[in-house]
Formats: sequence, structure tokens, C-alpha cells
Amino acid sequence: MIGESWMKWAVAEGGTKAASIILQKYLGVSSGTFLGALVATLIIGVIQALGALFGVVVLMRQRVRAGAAEILGGGLFGFIAAAMTILGVYSFSFPGADVGVRTFLVTLSIIPGAIIDRMFFSHPIVVRQWLGIGFFLLSGYAILNFPPLAMLLHLPPWIWITLVIALFAAVNEAITQSMRQTDPFSYNVWVGLATIIFAAAGLFFFAPALTWQQLTQGMIIGSSLVGALVLLMISFKLLAYKAGGSITLKKLIMQSTYLILSVVLGVLIYQEALTAGKVIGIMGFIFAFTLTDQATWLSVSRKIFRLGT
Repeated sequence: MIGESWMKWAVAEGGTKAASIILQKYLGVSSGTFLGALVATLIIGVIQALGALFGVVVLMRQRVRAGAAEILGGGLFGFIAAAMTILGVYSFSFPGADVGVRTFLVTLSIIPGAIIDRMFFSHPIVVRQWLGIGFFLLSGYAILNFPPLAMLLHLPPWIWITLVIALFAAVNEAITQSMRQTDPFSYNVWVGLATIIFAAAGLFFFAPALTWQQLTQGMIIGSSLVGALVLLMISFKLLAYKAGGSITLKKLIMQSTYLILSVVLGVLIYQEALTAGKVIGIMGFIFAFTLTDQATWLSVSRKIFRLGT
């Protein structure tokens, strides 16, 4: 399995996600305001829509699909994704916002995701998965560096914002699951357009006096790079599946790469602390994910059984 081409694409997807969150922190720190987060999200949406349009028209030589599924699904996904991006950039404007901690907390979206799966897709949650959810919560407690329980109600604002992002991520995962038959490039055109509309509306209502002079070169370049990374994430995801990757271990490899790289890059670039809690949290995440994700559990347990025999 190690060295298979699908695994390389899964690692590349995790790497682009890690690079994206590093840039989001730069945008949040450099802008320092909710207004800056709105502007950054607008630019990201423009790059995503134009890049996806290029993929459909130039690379695939097709027309953008404009069915109800693409427009409604992509639009809803885009509005939620725009809110996630705005909140994500804005969360880094708060002092002490940590890339590694924020990355892990977003991965906790698997908890509301499991509940959504149970409620809307009739996927049962077995005892093993409830244990996995428990390990997710313990891992989250570890990555916060084991704060006293009384302090959990007084966590900094950026952590609460991140937990809202995790909830939004679970909703968007459910939308993606129901839209998995749609063309990804056309889908991303509508996602990008919805992101542009959402961010532009926010600027119209909250910052009507915005002038282009308020934008720094770093904000424009950083936001454009995040938009390009969004397209790369989608491409690497597709290439991993085309190379024979299964949904099972592909998600585990990608998420683990994303989390580990985010922590390492946060330490190297922003001098964030590498605590014992972060190391324990990462190991706990991998174990919890294996318990919770049914397909990953089956794949890993079969391989362990074969090695044992």
C-alpha cells in the first residue's frame, strides 16, 4: 500500500489544506478585522469560480452544467463555505489563535457529521463509533493542553468560532454526500459564484465605504493563493480516486497529513508551541478516526488480521 500513487495524491491533498490554513492565518493577522476576512473570501471565490470555469471550458471542452442539482447544491454549499472562510480568516485575528489547535478542532466535524448521517442518511452509529466519538473529545481536550474543566466555559473567542466552523463543515459534508454524482468542475463554478455573492453582500451591508486603497498587496496575493489551493485540493482528491484509492484509508491519510503538517508548519512559521497535548491529540485523532469511520475500520482490521496470520 505504501507508495501507491493514490496515497501520494491523498498526501498532496492534505498538504494543500495545510498550506491553505497557514495562509488563512496570515490573512487574519494581516487584516485583523472582519472586513479583511470578507475581502479575502471575495477574492478566494473569484479565483475558485474562474479556475473551475477554465477547467470546464478549456480543459474539458464542455459547457458548465446548469441543472437544479448543480445550482442549488453548489449555491448552498458555497454560501456555507463562504461563511466558513470568513470565520476562518477572522478567527486568526484574535491573539493566540493557533493553527494546530484550530485544524484539529475543525476535524471534530466528524462528530456532528455522524449525527447528521444517522438522522438524514439512515447510517446507524454502533458502539465502536460512539467510542471513537469519545476519543475525539478526549483528543480535543488534549490538544487544548488539558485545561481545567472550569476553564472550558471561558475559552477564547477564536475557539468558539472554530467550533461553529466544524459544525458548518459537517453540514457541507452532508451536502457533498448527496451531490456526489454531479460534475465537480461545474459544481465548483456555482460554489465559487455563491461565495462571491455571499462575500459581496457582506461587504455591501457591513462595509459600504470600503475602498481598494485599503487592500494590501499581501492580502490580494494571499487570498488568490488560497483560491488556487482550493482548486488543487479538488484536483488531488479526484486524482486519488482515479488512481484507485478507496474512500476508506484515503480519508485517514489525507486528514492525518493535514493535521500533522498544520501543527508542524504552525511551529516553524508562526513559532507556535509544540506541546505534549498536541502530540497526544494527533495520535488520539488517528485512533478515533479509525474507530469512527466504518470503511476505515474494516480496511485496517482486515490488514491487521492478515498480518497476524
